[in-house]
Amino acid sequence: MAAETEQTAPATRSFFVRRVTAVRDFQLFFISSVATILIVRSILAATGWPQLGGGKIHFAHLLWGGLGMLIAFILFMAMEGRLWRQLATLSAGIGFGLFIDELGKFITSDNDYFFRPAVAIMYVVFVVLFFVFRWLGRVDNISPQSALVNAFDFGKEAVLRDMDQSDKDEALWLLRRAGTDNRIVDSLSDMLAAMPPAAKGPNPLLKAKRSLRRTYDGLIRRRWFTRVVTGWFIVTSVVALLAPIIVDKTPTQLTFAQMGGLVSGLLTGAFVAAGILSWRRSKLRAFRWFERGALVSILIGEFFSFYQDQVAAVFGLLWLLLTLAVIQSMIAAELAREAAADKPRQAGA
Repeated sequence: MAAETEQTAPATRSFFVRRVTAVRDFQLFFISSVATILIVRSILAATGWPQLGGGKIHFAHLLWGGLGMLIAFILFMAMEGRLWRQLATLSAGIGFGLFIDELGKFITSDNDYFFRPAVAIMYVVFVVLFFVFRWLGRVDNISPQSALVNAFDFGKEAVLRDMDQSDKDEALWLLRRAGTDNRIVDSLSDMLAAMPPAAKGPNPLLKAKRSLRRTYDGLIRRRWFTRVVTGWFIVTSVVALLAPIIVDKTPTQLTFAQMGGLVSGLLTGAFVAAGILSWRRSKLRAFRWFERGALVSILIGEFFSFYQDQVAAVFGLLWLLLTLAVIQSMIAAELAREAAADKPRQAGA
Protein backbone atom coordinates (compact mmCIF):
# COMPACT_ATOMS: atom_id res chain seq x y z
CA MET A 1 0.00 0.00 0.00
CA ALA A 2 2.85 2.35 0.86
CA ALA A 3 4.56 1.53 -2.43
CA GLU A 4 1.34 2.23 -4.30
CA THR A 5 0.97 5.59 -2.54
CA GLU A 6 4.54 6.54 -3.41
CA GLN A 7 3.83 5.64 -7.04
CA THR A 8 0.77 7.85 -7.34
CA ALA A 9 2.26 10.84 -5.52
CA PRO A 10 4.24 13.40 -7.53
CA ALA A 11 7.99 12.98 -7.27
CA THR A 12 8.52 16.62 -6.42
CA ARG A 13 6.21 19.33 -5.20
CA SER A 14 6.54 23.00 -6.01
CA PHE A 15 4.98 25.94 -4.24
CA PHE A 16 4.83 27.91 -7.52
CA VAL A 17 2.66 26.29 -10.19
CA ARG A 18 2.08 28.31 -13.34
CA ARG A 19 -1.17 28.12 -15.29
CA VAL A 20 -0.55 27.22 -18.93
CA THR A 21 -3.49 29.31 -20.15
CA ALA A 22 -2.30 32.43 -18.31
CA VAL A 23 -0.80 33.91 -21.48
CA ARG A 24 -4.32 34.30 -22.92
CA ASP A 25 -5.44 36.24 -19.85
CA PHE A 26 -2.25 38.32 -19.98
CA GLN A 27 -3.02 39.25 -23.59
CA LEU A 28 -6.61 40.19 -22.72
CA PHE A 29 -5.45 42.30 -19.76
CA PHE A 30 -2.73 43.99 -21.78
CA ILE A 31 -4.91 44.81 -24.79
CA SER A 32 -7.88 46.01 -22.71
CA SER A 33 -5.63 48.28 -20.60
CA VAL A 34 -3.93 49.91 -23.57
CA ALA A 35 -7.21 50.21 -25.49
CA THR A 36 -8.87 51.86 -22.48
CA ILE A 37 -6.17 54.55 -22.29
CA LEU A 38 -6.38 55.27 -26.01
CA ILE A 39 -10.20 55.37 -26.01
CA VAL A 40 -10.42 57.59 -22.90
CA ARG A 41 -7.85 60.10 -24.15
CA SER A 42 -9.43 60.18 -27.62
CA ILE A 43 -12.93 60.79 -26.21
CA LEU A 44 -11.70 63.46 -23.80
CA ALA A 45 -9.79 65.25 -26.57
CA ALA A 46 -12.80 65.09 -28.91
CA THR A 47 -15.18 66.50 -26.27
CA GLY A 48 -12.93 69.28 -25.03
CA TRP A 49 -11.62 67.53 -21.92
CA PRO A 50 -14.80 67.67 -19.81
CA GLN A 51 -15.17 66.37 -16.25
CA LEU A 52 -17.90 64.50 -14.43
CA GLY A 53 -19.31 66.58 -11.60
CA GLY A 54 -19.41 70.29 -10.89
CA GLY A 55 -18.15 72.72 -8.28
CA LYS A 56 -15.96 71.03 -5.72
CA ILE A 57 -17.03 67.53 -6.81
CA HIS A 58 -15.04 65.81 -9.55
CA PHE A 59 -15.32 62.12 -10.38
CA ALA A 60 -11.84 61.23 -11.62
CA HIS A 61 -11.80 58.16 -13.84
CA LEU A 62 -9.22 56.69 -11.48
CA LEU A 63 -12.24 55.96 -9.22
CA TRP A 64 -13.95 54.06 -12.01
CA GLY A 65 -10.70 52.20 -12.54
CA GLY A 66 -10.70 51.18 -8.88
CA LEU A 67 -14.29 49.98 -9.27
CA GLY A 68 -13.29 47.88 -12.29
CA MET A 69 -10.42 46.26 -10.40
CA LEU A 70 -12.70 45.66 -7.38
CA ILE A 71 -15.19 43.86 -9.62
CA ALA A 72 -12.30 41.76 -10.96
CA PHE A 73 -11.19 40.82 -7.42
CA ILE A 74 -14.76 39.77 -6.52
CA LEU A 75 -15.12 37.63 -9.64
CA PHE A 76 -11.71 36.00 -9.12
CA MET A 77 -12.57 35.16 -5.51
CA ALA A 78 -16.20 34.10 -5.95
CA MET A 79 -16.66 32.44 -9.35
CA GLU A 80 -15.29 29.32 -11.04
CA GLY A 81 -14.78 28.73 -14.73
CA ARG A 82 -12.88 30.21 -17.64
CA LEU A 83 -15.72 32.52 -18.70
CA TRP A 84 -15.78 34.30 -15.33
CA ARG A 85 -11.99 34.45 -15.25
CA GLN A 86 -11.98 36.14 -18.66
CA LEU A 87 -14.63 38.62 -17.57
CA ALA A 88 -12.62 39.34 -14.42
CA THR A 89 -9.46 39.80 -16.48
CA LEU A 90 -11.28 42.17 -18.84
CA SER A 91 -12.61 44.18 -15.88
CA ALA A 92 -9.12 44.29 -14.35
CA GLY A 93 -7.58 45.46 -17.64
CA ILE A 94 -10.14 48.24 -18.12
CA GLY A 95 -9.79 49.25 -14.46
CA PHE A 96 -6.00 49.35 -14.64
CA GLY A 97 -6.16 51.41 -17.83
CA LEU A 98 -8.45 53.96 -16.18
CA PHE A 99 -6.22 53.96 -13.11
CA ILE A 100 -2.86 54.48 -14.78
CA ASP A 101 -4.26 57.05 -17.21
CA GLU A 102 -4.41 59.46 -14.26
CA LEU A 103 -0.69 59.01 -13.61
CA GLY A 104 0.17 62.63 -14.41
CA LYS A 105 -2.02 63.89 -11.57
CA PHE A 106 -0.17 61.88 -8.96
CA ILE A 107 3.45 62.53 -9.93
CA THR A 108 3.09 66.32 -10.17
CA SER A 109 2.57 68.87 -7.41
CA ASP A 110 -0.19 70.67 -9.33
CA ASN A 111 -2.15 67.50 -10.30
CA ASP A 112 -1.35 67.98 -13.99
CA TYR A 113 -3.22 65.37 -16.08
CA PHE A 114 -1.43 66.68 -19.20
CA PHE A 115 2.06 66.23 -17.73
CA ARG A 116 4.07 65.44 -20.89
CA PRO A 117 6.27 62.58 -19.56
CA ALA A 118 3.21 60.74 -18.15
CA VAL A 119 2.42 58.86 -21.38
CA ALA A 120 6.08 57.90 -21.81
CA ILE A 121 6.14 56.56 -18.24
CA MET A 122 2.95 54.56 -18.96
CA TYR A 123 4.73 53.10 -21.99
CA VAL A 124 7.65 51.99 -19.81
CA VAL A 125 5.19 50.37 -17.36
CA PHE A 126 3.55 48.39 -20.15
CA VAL A 127 6.92 47.34 -21.60
CA VAL A 128 7.94 45.99 -18.17
CA LEU A 129 4.56 44.24 -17.85
CA PHE A 130 5.04 42.69 -21.29
CA PHE A 131 8.34 41.10 -20.28
CA VAL A 132 6.93 39.96 -16.93
CA PHE A 133 3.92 38.39 -18.65
CA ARG A 134 6.19 36.77 -21.22
CA TRP A 135 8.32 35.22 -18.47
CA LEU A 136 5.35 34.03 -16.42
CA GLY A 137 3.64 32.60 -19.50
CA ARG A 138 6.52 30.31 -20.48
CA VAL A 139 5.54 26.63 -20.32
CA ASP A 140 8.35 25.03 -22.31
CA ASN A 141 9.88 23.44 -19.18
CA ILE A 142 6.67 22.66 -17.31
CA SER A 143 7.10 20.17 -14.47
CA PRO A 144 4.98 16.98 -14.17
CA GLN A 145 3.24 18.42 -11.11
CA SER A 146 2.33 21.66 -12.94
CA ALA A 147 1.14 19.66 -15.93
CA LEU A 148 -1.16 17.56 -13.74
CA VAL A 149 -2.58 20.58 -11.90
CA ASN A 150 -3.33 22.32 -15.21
CA ALA A 151 -4.90 19.15 -16.60
CA PHE A 152 -7.26 19.15 -13.61
CA ASP A 153 -8.26 22.70 -14.56
CA PHE A 154 -9.28 21.43 -18.00
CA GLY A 155 -11.18 18.57 -16.36
CA LYS A 156 -12.98 21.06 -14.12
CA GLU A 157 -13.84 23.17 -17.17
CA ALA A 158 -15.26 20.08 -18.90
CA VAL A 159 -17.76 19.76 -16.05
CA LEU A 160 -18.90 23.37 -16.52
CA ARG A 161 -19.21 23.34 -20.30
CA ASP A 162 -18.61 21.17 -23.35
CA MET A 163 -14.95 20.92 -24.32
CA ASP A 164 -13.95 21.72 -27.87
CA GLN A 165 -11.31 19.63 -29.62
CA SER A 166 -8.46 22.11 -29.05
CA ASP A 167 -9.06 22.15 -25.26
CA LYS A 168 -9.24 18.37 -25.24
CA ASP A 169 -5.97 18.03 -27.16
CA GLU A 170 -4.26 20.50 -24.82
CA ALA A 171 -5.48 18.64 -21.73
CA LEU A 172 -4.24 15.28 -23.10
CA TRP A 173 -0.89 16.86 -23.98
CA LEU A 174 -0.55 18.07 -20.37
CA LEU A 175 -1.35 14.61 -19.06
CA ARG A 176 1.39 13.13 -21.23
CA ARG A 177 3.79 15.64 -19.67
CA ALA A 178 2.59 14.64 -16.20
CA GLY A 179 4.12 11.14 -16.48
CA THR A 180 2.87 7.62 -17.10
CA ASP A 181 3.43 5.98 -13.69
CA ASN A 182 0.61 7.81 -11.94
CA ARG A 183 -2.86 6.35 -11.44
CA ILE A 184 -4.42 9.81 -11.25
CA VAL A 185 -2.99 10.61 -14.68
CA ASP A 186 -4.32 7.35 -16.12
CA SER A 187 -7.81 7.90 -14.70
CA LEU A 188 -8.02 11.51 -15.90
CA SER A 189 -6.67 10.57 -19.33
CA ASP A 190 -9.32 7.86 -19.74
CA MET A 191 -12.06 10.28 -18.68
CA LEU A 192 -11.00 13.03 -21.09
CA ALA A 193 -10.36 10.63 -23.97
CA ALA A 194 -13.86 9.18 -23.59
CA MET A 195 -15.49 12.61 -23.47
CA PRO A 196 -16.89 13.64 -26.88
CA PRO A 197 -15.84 17.09 -28.09
CA ALA A 198 -18.44 19.82 -28.33
CA ALA A 199 -20.56 19.74 -31.46
CA LYS A 200 -20.56 23.51 -31.76
CA GLY A 201 -17.65 25.37 -33.28
CA PRO A 202 -15.32 27.87 -31.60
CA ASN A 203 -16.74 31.10 -30.18
CA PRO A 204 -16.88 34.26 -32.39
CA LEU A 205 -13.88 35.83 -30.65
CA LEU A 206 -11.74 32.76 -31.34
CA LYS A 207 -12.99 32.67 -34.94
CA ALA A 208 -12.00 36.31 -35.41
CA LYS A 209 -8.58 35.66 -33.86
CA ARG A 210 -7.98 32.68 -36.17
CA SER A 211 -9.12 34.71 -39.17
CA LEU A 212 -6.68 37.50 -38.34
CA ARG A 213 -3.94 34.93 -37.86
CA ARG A 214 -4.64 33.40 -41.29
CA THR A 215 -4.59 36.87 -42.87
CA TYR A 216 -1.28 37.68 -41.17
CA ASP A 217 0.28 34.35 -42.18
CA GLY A 218 -0.87 34.94 -45.75
CA LEU A 219 0.80 38.36 -45.85
CA ILE A 220 4.00 37.06 -44.30
CA ARG A 221 4.29 34.40 -47.00
CA ARG A 222 4.08 37.02 -49.75
CA ARG A 223 7.54 38.10 -50.76
CA TRP A 224 6.48 41.61 -51.85
CA PHE A 225 5.02 42.31 -48.40
CA THR A 226 8.17 41.32 -46.49
CA ARG A 227 10.31 43.27 -48.94
CA VAL A 228 8.22 46.41 -48.58
CA VAL A 229 8.20 46.28 -44.77
CA THR A 230 11.88 45.47 -44.30
CA GLY A 231 12.92 47.82 -47.12
CA TRP A 232 11.12 50.76 -45.55
CA PHE A 233 12.59 49.90 -42.14
CA ILE A 234 16.11 49.79 -43.61
CA VAL A 235 15.64 53.12 -45.41
CA THR A 236 14.31 54.93 -42.33
CA SER A 237 17.04 53.41 -40.14
CA VAL A 238 19.82 54.48 -42.51
CA VAL A 239 18.31 57.98 -42.60
CA ALA A 240 18.34 57.98 -38.79
CA LEU A 241 22.00 56.95 -38.88
CA LEU A 242 22.74 59.97 -41.09
CA ALA A 243 20.59 62.26 -38.94
CA PRO A 244 23.54 64.17 -37.38
CA ILE A 245 24.51 65.28 -40.89
CA ILE A 246 20.94 66.06 -41.97
CA VAL A 247 19.80 67.89 -38.82
CA ASP A 248 21.00 71.48 -38.87
CA LYS A 249 21.11 71.87 -35.09
CA THR A 250 23.74 71.63 -32.40
CA PRO A 251 23.15 69.18 -29.52
CA THR A 252 22.42 72.08 -27.17
CA GLN A 253 19.53 73.20 -29.42
CA LEU A 254 17.82 69.81 -29.34
CA THR A 255 15.10 69.05 -26.81
CA PHE A 256 15.30 66.07 -24.47
CA ALA A 257 12.96 64.01 -26.68
CA GLN A 258 14.82 64.98 -29.87
CA MET A 259 18.18 64.10 -28.34
CA GLY A 260 16.89 60.73 -27.12
CA GLY A 261 15.30 60.00 -30.48
CA LEU A 262 18.55 60.92 -32.22
CA VAL A 263 20.60 58.54 -30.02
CA SER A 264 18.06 55.76 -30.54
CA GLY A 265 18.08 56.39 -34.29
CA LEU A 266 21.88 56.20 -34.37
CA LEU A 267 21.87 52.85 -32.55
CA THR A 268 19.13 51.46 -34.79
CA GLY A 269 20.88 52.69 -37.91
CA ALA A 270 24.19 51.16 -36.78
CA PHE A 271 22.54 47.77 -36.23
CA VAL A 272 20.83 47.92 -39.62
CA ALA A 273 24.10 48.95 -41.30
CA ALA A 274 25.78 45.93 -39.68
CA GLY A 275 22.99 43.77 -41.07
CA ILE A 276 23.47 45.15 -44.57
CA LEU A 277 27.22 44.44 -44.38
CA SER A 278 26.47 40.88 -43.18
CA TRP A 279 23.95 40.15 -45.95
CA ARG A 280 26.34 38.48 -48.41
CA ARG A 281 27.92 36.24 -45.77
CA SER A 282 24.77 35.20 -43.92
CA LYS A 283 21.16 36.29 -44.36
CA LEU A 284 20.35 34.90 -40.93
CA ARG A 285 23.02 37.09 -39.32
CA ALA A 286 21.69 40.10 -41.24
CA PHE A 287 18.13 39.42 -40.04
CA ARG A 288 19.42 39.15 -36.47
CA TRP A 289 20.99 42.60 -36.77
CA PHE A 290 17.73 43.98 -38.20
CA GLU A 291 15.85 42.43 -35.27
CA ARG A 292 18.17 44.14 -32.78
CA GLY A 293 17.62 47.44 -34.53
CA ALA A 294 13.84 47.06 -34.37
CA LEU A 295 14.02 46.20 -30.66
CA VAL A 296 16.10 49.30 -29.96
CA SER A 297 13.49 51.42 -31.75
CA ILE A 298 10.64 49.82 -29.80
CA LEU A 299 12.21 49.73 -26.35
CA ILE A 300 14.20 52.98 -26.44
CA GLY A 301 13.13 55.13 -29.37
CA GLU A 302 9.39 54.81 -28.72
CA PHE A 303 9.85 56.09 -25.18
CA PHE A 304 11.01 59.43 -26.55
CA SER A 305 8.30 59.35 -29.24
CA PHE A 306 5.61 58.99 -26.57
CA TYR A 307 7.33 61.71 -24.54
CA GLN A 308 7.13 64.14 -27.45
CA ASP A 309 4.01 63.09 -29.41
CA GLN A 310 1.93 61.62 -26.56
CA VAL A 311 -0.76 59.14 -27.65
CA ALA A 312 -0.22 59.87 -31.37
CA ALA A 313 3.04 57.87 -31.15
CA VAL A 314 0.99 54.65 -30.96
CA PHE A 315 0.78 54.59 -34.78
CA GLY A 316 4.55 54.49 -35.07
CA LEU A 317 4.65 51.76 -32.43
CA LEU A 318 2.17 49.63 -34.38
CA TRP A 319 4.32 49.94 -37.50
CA LEU A 320 7.45 48.94 -35.58
CA LEU A 321 5.66 45.94 -34.05
CA LEU A 322 4.58 44.83 -37.52
CA THR A 323 8.16 45.30 -38.77
CA LEU A 324 9.53 43.23 -35.88
CA ALA A 325 7.00 40.47 -36.55
CA VAL A 326 7.99 40.37 -40.24
CA ILE A 327 11.71 40.25 -39.42
CA GLN A 328 11.18 37.46 -36.87
CA SER A 329 9.14 35.47 -39.40
CA MET A 330 12.01 35.78 -41.88
CA ILE A 331 14.43 34.60 -39.18
CA ALA A 332 12.22 31.55 -38.58
CA ALA A 333 12.05 30.85 -42.33
CA GLU A 334 15.83 31.15 -42.66
CA LEU A 335 16.37 28.81 -39.69
CA ALA A 336 14.00 26.27 -41.27
CA ARG A 337 15.83 26.56 -44.60
CA GLU A 338 19.22 26.01 -42.95
CA ALA A 339 17.86 23.05 -40.97
CA ALA A 340 16.49 21.49 -44.17
CA ALA A 341 19.86 22.02 -45.89
CA ASP A 342 21.72 20.38 -42.99
CA LYS A 343 19.70 17.16 -43.13
CA PRO A 344 21.27 15.82 -46.36
CA ARG A 345 24.73 16.68 -45.01
CA GLN A 346 24.06 14.81 -41.78
CA ALA A 347 22.70 11.83 -43.73
CA GLY A 348 25.83 11.78 -45.91
CA ALA A 349 28.08 12.00 -42.86
